[in-house]
Amino acid sequence: MKVASTLSKILFVTLALTVGSSGIALGDSVALSADVLEKLPHDRKGKVLIYGAYGFTGTGISRLAADYGITPVLSGRNETKLKALAEEVGYDYITLSLDDNHDNLVRVLNQFELVMHIAGPYTYTSEPMINAAIEAKTHYVDLTGENHVIQAQLDRDQEFLDAGIMVMPAVGYDVVPTDCLNLYVAGQLDNPIELTVVMNGNYTAVEGAAASRGTLKSGLEMLSRPILSRQNGEMVAMGQPKVITREVDGQTETLVQIPWADMMTSWVSTGIPNIEIYQVQEGELPGWVLWVAQREWGKNLLIWMIDKYFPEGPPPEAQAKRQTQLVATAINAAGESFSAEMITPEAYLLTFHSSLIIARNIIDGQWEPGFQTPAKVYGPGLALQVPGVSRRDL
Repeated sequence: MKVASTLSKILFVTLALTVGSSGIALGDSVALSADVLEKLPHDRKGKVLIYGAYGFTGTGISRLAADYGITPVLSGRNETKLKALAEEVGYDYITLSLDDNHDNLVRVLNQFELVMHIAGPYTYTSEPMINAAIEAKTHYVDLTGENHVIQAQLDRDQEFLDAGIMVMPAVGYDVVPTDCLNLYVAGQLDNPIELTVVMNGNYTAVEGAAASRGTLKSGLEMLSRPILSRQNGEMVAMGQPKVITREVDGQTETLVQIPWADMMTSWVSTGIPNIEIYQVQEGELPGWVLWVAQREWGKNLLIWMIDKYFPEGPPPEAQAKRQTQLVATAINAAGESFSAEMITPEAYLLTFHSSLIIARNIIDGQWEPGFQTPAKVYGPGLALQVPGVSRRDL
């Protein structure tokens, strides 16, 4: 597990998520039959489809859904895993591929008011699901942290407006707490022009994996592309990420700039033109990682290592005890600044709750058409609805 521990630190720092259980198998080229349609909800109002339900994050969301009064239908491409989860939680399920399957996706989404798209990497999965959601006029949320995916969704804002649906990416740890904290500090100043966020994912240290396989694979998609930063309202190439060393309580702490999704989402939420996100570094960051990840063979090798050496996600004890710390600072043209801190539960546990809080809001009629971000629609207090989240001014 030494390999897994080392790779986890490298990638997490650089990154830094009761109806019956009858199965419905639907292949890529098989048309949706009347019998299959009959097993789907007849009234789409309030109905939620969780796609990617059996992954680590999807499983956590599915198990918690009933606490928010949501009875979802579960979906994904692997019927064996899907059936096992559906039988455990007591929900219906439908086996459904994203590959070359647009018409069937539309037919299924026609029966749902909302799709929670939990299957990444979103570089490959977002577009086919969104294409179907537009045609079916179904609201869409996902957990992406991939900036290029969020930009692609933002570019389609008019399509979402025309369809009368809300598309809201990044409704988990990427980016609900940071988006809310950023909007909060921005609101304390007149005309803020700079925003800096420092993230400490191991604020309360607990042994065990910090990231799931899916998160790490999505992170590789980000690493394999040019590293960008938000400067003067534009996304520009960084070259190498900034590294900052500072003293905190007599201890030396190293911060590494990361391409966190707030450079897209908090720009939309706050309008601040200069945004930098830093992660507190754990251990050394080998210089070869970025070089390897930006080559196809290297990315494939790292994916193989993730699948071979990594657990599916953090163990229950880590979820119960680990905390993260977020500090956001806004600065305006006059040089005035305002900072605030947010403490959150473990990232995946927060994701389970935040995604379902937003899903509940949507099916309760609290949504706005077009491309949207969590804090812009639901306000800076949204994150405080998640159990275990606190905020204080600094």
